[in-house]
Amino acid sequence: MKSVTYTLQWCWKSLSHLDPVQKLFLDKIREYAAKSKSSGGLVDAGAEYQKNLSEEMTKLQRLYGGGDLTKFPEFKFPEPKLDEVAPK
Repeated sequence: MKSVTYTLQWCWKSLSHLDPVQKLFLDKIREYAAKSKSSGGLVDAGAEYQKNLSEEMTKLQRLYGGGDLTKFPEFKFPEPKLDEVAPK
């Protein structure tokens, strides 16, 4: 998200060189970013969406044995134990 913010800040400085469509596009991106930050998540996600999300998360937890489904899983690969082979 930092790179997007940096890009938008850089673009803001050069708005005088943009055509009206580009300026409108950047304004809409900024508006969406502000709404997203204030809502703390998805913009315009109503109660029906939250209900569906909750149901789907419950189904997935039941299928895959629970746990936190919102974060990427951590994989651990132990180093295999190798036997030394004596030269002939």
